[in-house]
Amino acid sequence: MGEILSQEEIDALLSGIDQGAVDTTPEEPAYDEADVKPFDFRNYTVAARLKMPGLEVINDYFARGFRSVLSSMLREVVDIVALPIKMERFKDFLNRIPVPASLHLFKIEPLRGHCLLNFESRLVFAFVERFLGGSSRRMTRVEGREFTHIEQRLIKRVVEAALHELEKAWRGIHPVKPQYVRSEINPQFARVMQPDETVVVCTFSLELEDLKGELLICYGLGTLQPVKTKLYSPFQSDEDADPYWRQQLEEIVRSVIVELLVPLGSAEVSGRDLLDLSEGDIIQLDTKIDQPLPVYIAGLKKMLGELGLYRGRKAIRVIEFLKEE
Repeated sequence: MGEILSQEEIDALLSGIDQGAVDTTPEEPAYDEADVKPFDFRNYTVAARLKMPGLEVINDYFARGFRSVLSSMLREVVDIVALPIKMERFKDFLNRIPVPASLHLFKIEPLRGHCLLNFESRLVFAFVERFLGGSSRRMTRVEGREFTHIEQRLIKRVVEAALHELEKAWRGIHPVKPQYVRSEINPQFARVMQPDETVVVCTFSLELEDLKGELLICYGLGTLQPVKTKLYSPFQSDEDADPYWRQQLEEIVRSVIVELLVPLGSAEVSGRDLLDLSEGDIIQLDTKIDQPLPVYIAGLKKMLGELGLYRGRKAIRVIEFLKEE
């Protein structure tokens, strides 16, 4: 009750305001009105850069692998660079894709939901020109036409190669199996998610001679939910080694020649005894005849063995492998 003003205090405050003793001028705002922007709560757009270290690793691996494959298919040097990952609403993603679109739907099993892959139309026509023996420098009119069946079949080869490289890129994070579903020319027919659902968009910049374009891969946020811990983790295991490369490396390691040394024993003699040695003298070693002998490989003690003969040659039989402490 102590915080409530009494009638006398209220009268004094009103009297001070009338006489100008109390300053009622509003303070100037501490911000510039030019920096204030209106926010539309009804039609807001979710568009922000997203930091997913795991997904960035996947994009880098995909860009490197697809660059090599696409350059081989087109017989032309193609440069592919992974751009920052963005998050936006699904309807905003579809609205910025022009018609005709080379939009391809696929799944990444065992994760649920559909994903989308989109090539810019001018890139598609450039790919077709190269496949048919033309030059990518010839600019094809994009607006007002659709892809023919031949063009769709040719671009499907590129999409299947991209999905194969995407599978290899995901291998180190979480093994998935991309499955091609269908392609669409009109983005309005590719509504496989709710319009307001949040999606993760990975953008790749492609450059062929004097032509540039973008490749987009769209994942639903719900699709990535089961593996979000791995995608947000900054440290990823390097488990995506090529099996052929690993086999070749193992064969090289197995063919390396190493030095194997089996000392029979040692003894200490004085200089006088060494000078007095003559033929037939016996030097007693510190190793007993039934004691296992150490086996050194490249100077490191790795095994214990027993000395003997095998097919008329001196040999050592392994008794025990030694482990480093």
